[in-house]
Amino acid sequence: MKKFIRFVVILLTVVIAAVVILGLYEPQDKTITRTTFIKAPKEAVFEQIVKYKNWPNWSPWYKMDSGKLTMTYYGTDGQPGSGYAWEGDKTGAGDMRDSAINGTHMMYKLTFTKPREGTAWGNLNADDSAGGTKVTWTCNMHFPFPINAMCIFMDMDKLLGGDFESGLKNMKAYLEAHSSVTASEPAISEVDYPGHLYEGMRKVLSMANTADMSKFFSESYAVLGKDISGKINGPSAGIYFTWDTVKKESDMAAVFPVSDTTMQVKGATFISLPASKAVMAVMKGGYGKEMDIHIAIAKYMSAKGEAHGIVLEEYITGPGTEPDSNKWVTNIYYMLK
Repeated sequence: MKKFIRFVVILLTVVIAAVVILGLYEPQDKTITRTTFIKAPKEAVFEQIVKYKNWPNWSPWYKMDSGKLTMTYYGTDGQPGSGYAWEGDKTGAGDMRDSAINGTHMMYKLTFTKPREGTAWGNLNADDSAGGTKVTWTCNMHFPFPINAMCIFMDMDKLLGGDFESGLKNMKAYLEAHSSVTASEPAISEVDYPGHLYEGMRKVLSMANTADMSKFFSESYAVLGKDISGKINGPSAGIYFTWDTVKKESDMAAVFPVSDTTMQVKGATFISLPASKAVMAVMKGGYGKEMDIHIAIAKYMSAKGEAHGIVLEEYITGPGTEPDSNKWVTNIYYMLK
């Protein structure tokens, strides 16, 4: 009997020592991230993300329990503090609550009560991308010492990442299949463009390298905004002199409308656009739908047999002044020849 007790004590000591050693080396924080691209406007995607009553359209956990899942919603759906409590045969029980929302980013707190207690924090992002929306789903979990030692036997990225992949796949299929959430045709009109004097940086850039284009515009606006702030008399703008689809390059300028030609910034040039007839559309929201609006204007002009010269994008409200892309407004002008 003494030998047995001694054996048990030694075994427990070895197990405890192993747990302590593993806990010292195994990270206590785990992050799981999955991303997909959806051919739908960011606003439609975010509507699915931020409102929990839309989650049954795509949630992998809702589909897992099917009709055996009980959900109780609370708060104003789509607003911070809203959420739901659930109980299901396969998904256990717990609570999901919005903690922060800003128009493109939703953070949540996930609390499990059954089959075991636990807490996780996550976020879902909907970002403008060419032709649609990039969606990123992230979850952060903390396993205190020495519980974190058990993670060495569980691949959390594989276990939870599979659910994220399934959910994003379901969301993509749902949104792309429903015409009610696709971008609508913009209102296009023919207007009198009043003409302006601009000062800005001009450069020929590759149309394929959107990162270089974004860098060019942001850096140009930073320099101009600092050096000529006193004579700027309107919103920032982008002027496109050419858009060569054969060479895949564009002659463009990042500019501000100015009151006079004094104080020329080093490397900048003055550009005077005369008053002109123009075809114009207003784009509301992020830049993910920008190409669709340009295509719609081109179709409109082709149907009327009209030709255009310079293209102007006037950024009435944009990332420099408003963090919520849902509130961005861009006037797009195609100057008629």
